[in-house]
Amino acid sequence: MMDDSKTALPILRGEKILEDDEGNICLNDLWRLAGSPENLRPTNWRRQKRTQALEAALVDRIMFLKHNYPKNSLPTVYYVQARGKAAKTFAHPVLALDYAECLNPEIGVEIREMFLRFRATDIGLANDILDRIGEQIKEDQTRVHNRAEISARNKDLAAQGARAGCVNWQYAELHNAGYRGLYNGLEEDEIHELKGLTKNQRILDHMCAAEGAANVFRVTQAALRMKRLKPKTPEEAFDIAHEAGVRTRQAMEEIGGVMPEEMEAADSISTAKKRLEKNLEIVARPGMKKLV
Repeated sequence: MMDDSKTALPILRGEKILEDDEGNICLNDLWRLAGSPENLRPTNWRRQKRTQALEAALVDRIMFLKHNYPKNSLPTVYYVQARGKAAKTFAHPVLALDYAECLNPEIGVEIREMFLRFRATDIGLANDILDRIGEQIKEDQTRVHNRAEISARNKDLAAQGARAGCVNWQYAELHNAGYRGLYNGLEEDEIHELKGLTKNQRILDHMCAAEGAANVFRVTQAALRMKRLKPKTPEEAFDIAHEAGVRTRQAMEEIGGVMPEEMEAADSISTAKKRLEKNLEIVARPGMKKLV
């Protein structure tokens, strides 16, 4: 076991994966990469019977392959470095890869591919990782832009609604009318439930780039049409907002795209902003190719 760890593995999804001098991988980094699920901390995972069996089999295999191990000495395949908030758990790659797959199958596949190619000194690995980072940057940049844009356009829509006589609850109805048009009759609460969002999460903060763009277009067109037609009553304003949603949906159907209610909820916009900041820092480092 080594006391010092170093960054030896390539960055995955904008996160550093630490590796010690003996090749053990930091499980805390994998846990954080998967969203820090409370029930799957490294200690919880290690208590599982399946994990204990895998660890025992791994130790037996290492001792079989390395005959020079003293009979009373077991190889270290799992250990915790430091204490408290600074504590880091390291594990043999076999255990670490299993842990990654337990956390999230998709991340498990990525870390396995990255690890195997890194060990094989695959010269294309760095470029592939950078390409993925570049794609994520573009998605997050669009999401952040759309979120700011829709906030501004919603203010324009509300101002037009006020001129049409909207007060109190009628502003919420103005927005809901647009949602019903775009989401095939679904209102905000129904969309929220369909997307599996929690009580404290907002729909606008969890839209992917494509869904956000559709809503920006819908709200922008509704506000512009209201400004031109000058509705005299809240009901007329509701009709315009609803029609803008319907027309936006029709355009998406004609193009053959995925309908907004069928798009999966993305992670929070605050997470996207933090990830974007990290990824932009990575591609700005000397020697990195320009992706954006």
